[in-house]
Amino acid sequence: MPGAAVFAVCSQSDGKAPTILPVSGLIERDVETSTIDEAIAGALSGAGRVLMLSGVAGVGKSALIGHAVDTAATVGLTTLTSCPTPVSPGLAHGVVRDWLGPLARRHKPGEKPFDGPAERLGVALTETGDDHPAWSLAAIDYALAWLIDNLADRAPVLLVVDDVQWADSGSLQLLDLLSARVARTPVVLLVSRREGEPSVNPEILDRITHRATEIRPAPLSVIGVEQVRRDLSTTPAMRSMSSREIHRLTGGVPFLVRELLRGGGTRPGSAPQPVVDSLADRLGRLGDRAMEIARTVAVLGDEATFDGIAELSGLNVADLSDPLETLTDAGIVTLGTWRASPAHPIVAEAVLSSMTPSERSDRHRRAADHLTRLNKPRQVVASHLVHTLPREDPTVVDLLRKAGEDSLESGATQTAATQLYRAVSETRPEDTDPCLVTLAATAHMRAGLSDLAFELWQLALGRITSAEDRAACLADMGDAQMTSGDRAGARASYEQASRLLTEAGHDASSPELRTLMVRMSMVRALYDGAYADLEMALGKAVTQAAADDNYADRQLFAIAASALATRGEDTASARSLAVRALADGKLIEEDTCDGKLFYVAAAVLDWSDAYEDAEAALDAAIRDSRRRGSPMGFATASYSRGRLNLRRGRLQEAVADLDAALQLRARGWSEYVSPALASLVLTYLGLGRLDAARALEPELRQIGAGRDFLSSFALHAAGIVRTLHGDHERALADFRSVAEVLEPHVVNPAIMPWRELSAYSLMALGRRDEAREHADEAVALARQWGAPRSVGWALRTQAQLLPPDEAVPQLREAVRLFESCQSLYYLARAKNDLGELLLGSDVTRDEGVELLRCALEYGRTNEVPPVARRASQLLLRNGIRVADLADSPLSSLTPGERRVVELAATGHTNRAIARQLFVTVKAVEWHLSNAYRKLGVSSRAQLPDVLADVLGDESSSAR
Repeated sequence: MPGAAVFAVCSQSDGKAPTILPVSGLIERDVETSTIDEAIAGALSGAGRVLMLSGVAGVGKSALIGHAVDTAATVGLTTLTSCPTPVSPGLAHGVVRDWLGPLARRHKPGEKPFDGPAERLGVALTETGDDHPAWSLAAIDYALAWLIDNLADRAPVLLVVDDVQWADSGSLQLLDLLSARVARTPVVLLVSRREGEPSVNPEILDRITHRATEIRPAPLSVIGVEQVRRDLSTTPAMRSMSSREIHRLTGGVPFLVRELLRGGGTRPGSAPQPVVDSLADRLGRLGDRAMEIARTVAVLGDEATFDGIAELSGLNVADLSDPLETLTDAGIVTLGTWRASPAHPIVAEAVLSSMTPSERSDRHRRAADHLTRLNKPRQVVASHLVHTLPREDPTVVDLLRKAGEDSLESGATQTAATQLYRAVSETRPEDTDPCLVTLAATAHMRAGLSDLAFELWQLALGRITSAEDRAACLADMGDAQMTSGDRAGARASYEQASRLLTEAGHDASSPELRTLMVRMSMVRALYDGAYADLEMALGKAVTQAAADDNYADRQLFAIAASALATRGEDTASARSLAVRALADGKLIEEDTCDGKLFYVAAAVLDWSDAYEDAEAALDAAIRDSRRRGSPMGFATASYSRGRLNLRRGRLQEAVADLDAALQLRARGWSEYVSPALASLVLTYLGLGRLDAARALEPELRQIGAGRDFLSSFALHAAGIVRTLHGDHERALADFRSVAEVLEPHVVNPAIMPWRELSAYSLMALGRRDEAREHADEAVALARQWGAPRSVGWALRTQAQLLPPDEAVPQLREAVRLFESCQSLYYLARAKNDLGELLLGSDVTRDEGVELLRCALEYGRTNEVPPVARRASQLLLRNGIRVADLADSPLSSLTPGERRVVELAATGHTNRAIARQLFVTVKAVEWHLSNAYRKLGVSSRAQLPDVLADVLGDESSSAR
């Protein structure tokens, strides 16, 4: 077993030394323990050895000594141990006292514990003073050698000194003499030395190390951290942190790993107390100058240049050399080119935690001043100012405010909240700018800190005098109340805001009032009387020239388009309003890829089958997300485009987009996970990947329990998965639950076709009359909306319930409708249905064959096996030959691999691919290596030819 720690002894009949067999292990210590094991085995054979364990504090030296002591006890060695401490240099011959004291105490009073030259040493051990003649260097060396030889005659000996750097001068001299002659005796001298600690005689330690076999325990790997993690009972915060992140924080140093897992600590001022105490103790022994530099480096972090360290610590650069070398040896800092940094993040935390708040504040303020003089970026300076105590400095307020605004813009809401709260607290409450307070409240709400957000809004309301500013603050509060589930409070806040604006002379043409109406509409918090204001505002906005539209107008148009779409009324008007809202790219510039109303307008285009317009808008959103570096915007845009590709019949592209979006859940994307998962399940079903769809059912049900509009998408998809199991009764229950959430507000079957799916389940249960009612209602609502795809889908459902002669006209119309909107997947399925019916008549047989061949071509070209298989089976059943349906090499690739391969084939570098997909370069390399193996290629240069060959073969086979 790796890292053997306990040994079994097997006697040899020929009198040779016993064999040592490893039977259990330590974590990741194979090399270190094997060296110790070899030394013990050598002692059993009569050969001595000196081992020196060297390393920084906490790296695992004591654990290896424990391993050696346990092993020695198992195989019969006599073990003498000593563990000096920082006070040991004041106690003469402490190592010898530790080694021999237990042996002397085993004898009864009056008995001589030792004989020969060691006799006087035994007497000296019973006395308190150091003036006995036995304590002279010559006497004790001779006596100790005599005694160890006698012990070794009975059994090999293991001599241990842990933390030898703290041994007194006399003990070090004896160890120096002993280490020079150990090789001639069956003795293992095992010494550990903590680097970076002062010693009374470092030259002797260096000599002993030179004679020894030096063992330098390595930090744990990520796998080693995971092993420790499994063995310890950890805090909830640590259970949610990955082993890789724990390794990053600690560098794999076992002591730091263990204490972090037990006590938490992931930010300055929160290091586990044992780590703080240990580091403070060590720094105290290294001297004032080393402590000053360590604190300065911890405060400066990545900006700890030698010049900066010298300036903040009041030293010359030339004076840094010795203390930095000491701190490096101690594992407290690491050195780079003209700079230093904390050895590990948790070490920096511990150093910061060892200071008082006032000390930390003073150092961070001086660091901020230093970095300002160097013209460092605003965010760098702000990262120090947030750790300072208030001084009513207007320049600090201004810098933190601007930094907070930048952080909000970039999506770093937690950082923004910290920066803006610190800006607010820099001045007295009565002197604080209320607009700054409301901005801080918004940042806290976005960061999920709702209690503090409401406190800040209340503080702002107490100071704001302008009606417009008070209304804006109340509207922000209304948004937050809706988010926290307080709908009544939200309506009250919105109503008060509206009343303030109206009393101040704002009417339906006012951008402020229009914006307020939009916000209420988005969260469905319209109070009595607000509907009339909304309709009046919309009416005025629609009649004005499009060139006069502003952001508030475009928001209104998006809301109005969505309202028409959800009610299933007037697809042409809804589409027109959505196009006007998008305004040839103006809305994406104003709303950004992280906004909501842009996606509302794009969804209306999707539901109304305006695929090209919707695709252009979503492509623009993806470009905007990459330009802004917004993973959240990229995820939402990718999900939206994936849903669009599903409707258009581009199922492989849909999987790639949806998978790209869902991968970013790890980065915090969550708002549209429900419809994204639902779309992925529907795509998997279309591709025939039934196991993948079933695997997502538990997550769909968990999300679908939310009982709101977005979560209903997940429940809808979970019901479809139930139909795969033939569990139609419970599938119907799911669809009924969906209907309860949607109606009466969302009746459009283009959004969620629960009626059509209910009809299929009812038909499977033999309840054809109920199925016909659902199908007829679906057709009526789809025709009312008027989008071709939803009408075609409803007609295809209705056709399943009709006799063949009545079903054919329905399916012909469905085919025509799908063709008109280029919804290719649904078109291929309808052609399969119609083709099957037409094959039954000699008159229409040729037409049926042609329809099935078209469906077959779509299935092969677009890698949709179920469509191709059904068309092939129907043709073969009717005696029409079909080429074999061989799987495409691309079908073996995962969605992630396929995305990476397609980008690599078009010349993108690994780094460019990582930026586009918001993943790491390592992930790109991993996907490429897997894809090369599956495609049978050795480099990216071969990818364009392979893809061309694959697509060409698929196209020709389809023809």
